[in-house]
Amino acid sequence: MSAQYYASFVVHEHDQEVVTQYCGVVELSSHPRTSIGARELCRMLASNLDVSSEDVEVLQWGAIH
Repeated sequence: MSAQYYASFVVHEHDQEVVTQYCGVVELSSHPRTSIGARELCRMLASNLDVSSEDVEVLQWGAIH
């Protein structure tokens, strides 16, 4: 079972003064027992984008029912 979240976030590029904004549906392959927090979401997004979690800033997110 998967869980879907709407997320809006930015990725800061440290080597450049560039900020890239993303928004859309993020689907987790397994449904977490509780809703995820911003830090956990940052870690997952950073891992998928191959950047540091410190470079990811979540602006808003929420579960899609």
